[in-house]
Amino acid sequence: MAISIFATNRKQAWRNKHESDAVWKSMEDSIQRRNEKIDTGPALVLGETEISSIVAAGGGRYVGVLKEIPYKMESVVLFSSPRTRTTLGLPISRLTAEAVREHLAESDAAFAGAGAK
Repeated sequence: MAISIFATNRKQAWRNKHESDAVWKSMEDSIQRRNEKIDTGPALVLGETEISSIVAAGGGRYVGVLKEIPYKMESVVLFSSPRTRTTLGLPISRLTAEAVREHLAESDAAFAGAGAK
């Protein structure tokens, strides 16, 4: 009995192409376009002392700032959770004490949920 290898490979090639197209489309949607400008408003106004104070007011421990990559990524403020010692980050344009509190609560809840399993 002869089995056509060509027919099997052609079907496999179509499936791989279809799946790779889906992955490419997904990646393409997540890539930020170069000509889009990123709003880094607070980065121009806030110094390290002010950023650290905002993080502390939200209940976090200030770690540092991941510098922006022009036209690709805005600066990210890094801070850790006192409970889990996990390092978290927020884009500097979203940095408020309330945002830090919310991010810490979500992270701590996720760790508590994972530990309960």
